[in-house]
Amino acid sequence: MKKIITFFALCSVVFMQLPTYSNAQVDKIVIKPIVGFRMYTNGLPGLRPAGSPKLYTAPLIGFDLRLVNSPFSLTFQRDVNITFLSYALSEYAPYRIGLKWEESHWMLGYNLPKDYRISLGYYLMRLDNALVYEFGSFVVQDYQGIEVGIAKQFDWLNVELRTKVSFDPIFGAIFGWEMYSLIVSYRFERLQHEESALAKHFQLNAVVGTRFFPIKGVAVFANEEFGKIGIAPSIGIELLHKRSGFSLNVEKDIWISLNGGSSFREVKGQINSSLIGIKYHAQLKNQKHIRVGVGYSLIRDLDKIALLKIDAPFPVNKFANYQVKGIGVSLSYELIKKTDIEFKHTFPILSINEPLFNPIRFSGGILYRLN
Repeated sequence: MKKIITFFALCSVVFMQLPTYSNAQVDKIVIKPIVGFRMYTNGLPGLRPAGSPKLYTAPLIGFDLRLVNSPFSLTFQRDVNITFLSYALSEYAPYRIGLKWEESHWMLGYNLPKDYRISLGYYLMRLDNALVYEFGSFVVQDYQGIEVGIAKQFDWLNVELRTKVSFDPIFGAIFGWEMYSLIVSYRFERLQHEESALAKHFQLNAVVGTRFFPIKGVAVFANEEFGKIGIAPSIGIELLHKRSGFSLNVEKDIWISLNGGSSFREVKGQINSSLIGIKYHAQLKNQKHIRVGVGYSLIRDLDKIALLKIDAPFPVNKFANYQVKGIGVSLSYELIKKTDIEFKHTFPILSINEPLFNPIRFSGGILYRLN
């Protein structure tokens, strides 16, 4: 903690002294909230689990503090990823939180021409591995080090590549995928530029909303039950080609049901769905839109994970990450401006005991577009 306070204090002193060396008049301090996500692999410095690397996605929040007319800024970001596992070491806790990965980042940034930014900072990572409870090893481990990043801002969207130099409890730098991460964030400000040639042809939308689906056939603990309808928050990115009406879409939604009174951190149910595909946007005479979509759907279902046993009658390795892989189709209507009612279903191609028309894979939702 002392190292964190010292680093942040030094950054603040440097930051506040910068106007002395600037010819520009500094008017005020601006604070902008940040939301987004960070992508990284499942490795630690100098240590990576056996098998192919897995890509994690962690929701991210924070803030950006800068002086008007100064190229420098201070940024704080925090992200958390929770992975749920299913195993039979305890009959009272078949579903548990397997891994909780938290990271905090303090960065001092400098703006470059053409909306680039370089940054230097400090990170603190905390890893909570629930599986090691069973083997009497460590439970929580802290890692810390230095970060270097380069970012590019595209209007409202900020994309940043970072690499770490870990110095505690183990040294690691440069080599290995585990040292790198990609951050995609929104800083709640637009660049005051003329419309680019790219923007004349393409429009980038954020799609947020909620999907509803029937809870049917999901296993539960004794003396417990689910509601009849599951509610899954949804988020996505849509790149629309204005002239043709076609767009590339990436979507993700998740439903989790927890046993709040459990001392074992039980998870009663979880369905995590991802989809990448295309949509056609047809504008009607009333200026509303009908959108038809098709894509590749990947579903992680806790109920199906429970079937991943050594003696399972199917290749377990094919379903370790996703238990249902198939074609996702959707149809939506723009009920009011920028707000759609959508219906979606996934038809399985490769799955664990999945029927073609499984009611739990059908959803109705409300989606809002931010552009």
